[in-house]
Amino acid sequence: MTHVQNVDGQGQLLIGERFSPMTYHVTVERRNAGYRAKVEMQAPRDWLIRQGFQSRATLVLSSGDRIELEHDGAVDVSDSISVLLQGAALDYGDRDALVAAFPEADESSS
Repeated sequence: MTHVQNVDGQGQLLIGERFSPMTYHVTVERRNAGYRAKVEMQAPRDWLIRQGFQSRATLVLSSGDRIELEHDGAVDVSDSISVLLQGAALDYGDRDALVAAFPEADESSS
């Protein structure tokens, strides 16, 4: 795999039935003819606890696609003040499919 790009996007984090605007980070790698994207975000621990977050939430990307984000175990006051949430790696067959899911990765618009 070859690292291609890092980009940030603006989406909505869905916890329970409540949406909250959040920034997420995407790392893009080249895999043979396709691409692999990994999504992660940082969120304040206390805010997550107040929202009722346990260990999973849904991130609605700027494209409208949804990704499940997880934290390793339930979040509680013993966690660091900023909690990392990560999604499973996503594979795309070509650049067009990648940009359809992550418009912020469109290098031609920069």
